Amino acid sequence: MAEPTEEDNRPSWGRHLEFVVTCIGFAVGLGNVWRFPHLAYKNGGGAFLIPYFVSLIFMGIPLFCLELLFGQFASMGPIAIWEINPLFKGLGYTMVMLAAIISIYYNIIVAIAIFYFFASMQSTVPWSTCGNDWNTCFCRTSDMNITLEDPLMWKNSSGLDCTGIIFNRTDIKSSSQEYYYNYVLEASDGIFNSGKVKWDLTLCNLLSWVIICACLIKGVQSMGKAVYFFALFPYVLMTVLLVRGVTLTGASKGIDFYLSPDTSKLLEAKVWKDAASQIFFSLSCCTGSLTAMSSYNKFNNNVLRDSIIIPIINCLTSFYVGFAIFSVLGFMSVNTGVDVKDVTTDGTGLVFVAYPEALSEMPVPQIWSVLFFLMMICLGMGTQFPSVETVLTALQDEFRIFRQKKTAIVFRISVCVLGFLLGLPMTTQGGNYLLELCNTFVGFPLLLVGFLEFLAIIWVYGIKRFSEDVLLIVGTSYTTRVLFYCYYIWSWVVIAPIFILGIIIFEIVEYKPITSDQYPGFAEGLGWLIVAGIMVWTPLWYVARFLVEWSRENWKNGFKLFIKMNQPTIKWGPKLPENRTLPRYQLYNAPVVEKTIASEGHVDISIQQKPPAYHREHTHPDVSDGYTNLGFISDTPKQVTKL
Repeated sequence: MAEPTEEDNRPSWGRHLEFVVTCIGFAVGLGNVWRFPHLAYKNGGGAFLIPYFVSLIFMGIPLFCLELLFGQFASMGPIAIWEINPLFKGLGYTMVMLAAIISIYYNIIVAIAIFYFFASMQSTVPWSTCGNDWNTCFCRTSDMNITLEDPLMWKNSSGLDCTGIIFNRTDIKSSSQEYYYNYVLEASDGIFNSGKVKWDLTLCNLLSWVIICACLIKGVQSMGKAVYFFALFPYVLMTVLLVRGVTLTGASKGIDFYLSPDTSKLLEAKVWKDAASQIFFSLSCCTGSLTAMSSYNKFNNNVLRDSIIIPIINCLTSFYVGFAIFSVLGFMSVNTGVDVKDVTTDGTGLVFVAYPEALSEMPVPQIWSVLFFLMMICLGMGTQFPSVETVLTALQDEFRIFRQKKTAIVFRISVCVLGFLLGLPMTTQGGNYLLELCNTFVGFPLLLVGFLEFLAIIWVYGIKRFSEDVLLIVGTSYTTRVLFYCYYIWSWVVIAPIFILGIIIFEIVEYKPITSDQYPGFAEGLGWLIVAGIMVWTPLWYVARFLVEWSRENWKNGFKLFIKMNQPTIKWGPKLPENRTLPRYQLYNAPVVEKTIASEGHVDISIQQKPPAYHREHTHPDVSDGYTNLGFISDTPKQVTKL
């Protein structure tokens, strides 16, 4: 019996808990800290939870479950798995491109958190004071007046002479704001001016990639152990910061602002769009990462259970961390006399400007700053591990030579080194503009990928076939069938695609160019070039693959060939022979008779369990023969699982 080759061996999770914790760490990221609380207060406070959880139930959980089932069923990465439809394999490359680009710029944010983590270990946190080399005459702390009493107060420390400068409230900058933009980033005047490389940020970026490489060096076997810390420890830190936050003066003011319901907002379409978008992006779907992580599961793992538990934990975490954020912002509002809505912001401004400024007002700010930025690092790493592993898994599954013991470690180190090098432009003085550009423009491809996933799996492959595949995994108990047929099928076929399509249309209608002083016209073009570079793989592969096969058929029977090529290949199905129980998977798993002629002249008959070699004839079915070329037997009523 033929033994599996070295490159055929594929690792798996040491324990199922490792998979669950990894998915939680992947879904619960920096966006839970800086985006959800901001959206909640902006869109009706507590009332925002209604569209948020409606979007979770009818779009988030179904899409999350679809990707987990997809990977677990076939035990393949996001590129190789498109044996389900050879023409859609370009969609797999698009997913990997998304995962790679997000990993590169996301790691810069982690690097900045590392920078702040070390900066917090000083006798005075550096963003709490003015009069430093990076400050201007417009720098103010909370205890200073707008107009300087002494225009020469910083002359000795930094050489600043503020004589004759007229101060307006709109010109004033907080000390934490100037620290972030003038010292940490040394931001240039726009994306057109890259400036010099910031070597301190570059070293932090290098440290982050070293940690990632060390934790992923043995794939899921090493990552599964690391995520216990990076995914779970942030909850300890969140709780510590929450307990400290609610004991501060003014905490109730911030929390009231966070939760005060404004039900009139529910009548606005934008509120529902924001809720659906937040669910979509916070669950980290459509980058192939969930498919890659679930591909290491055991075949009969209860995916339906996981796909409900993990998204709910993610959403409750967003809600939970909002209390920690707004209790501190309420304290800052009382201290500065500024309303909470003028204190808070979203994005990196909340994490690296507003919140650090609030921390600097606390007793012993070093402790709270270290804890906060350690939490940010852990959250970032929890997202980075699966993102980078997705790229590694996808390439190793597609190019098996990279899975061999001799090349696997070198390959993984090389990818991490490449990720570090590609991130260097974002550690320049103009790098933050490039980071924001990437972060803005990857959203649209994510939405398109989500819609195309439903199209390829649910509509082209077919909900009937996919249902049979799913029930092979989860079984046919009464509870499972009720949940599956009454909830998941309707969500996959109709509701979730409509949700995503609605967001896409809303984004197109409401789209406004990013053009500004910092982003001239070419930046808009560069952004759409990023979108094109991500999405081009899907139509390019679809058209090129069809034309290649059509040319081999002498340009005849194009429509028939098109139908055949939109069917699964003979390789599609569960990886292990014992799981290929449906009749349509039997051909690929059929024993092959080998004949070996010995020197004595007799014939030795042996059974080879390894599947037959892949040939072009197996790429698509012959409709007239019931898909026998493909290994798929025609679906007759006898083979359809009864509802």
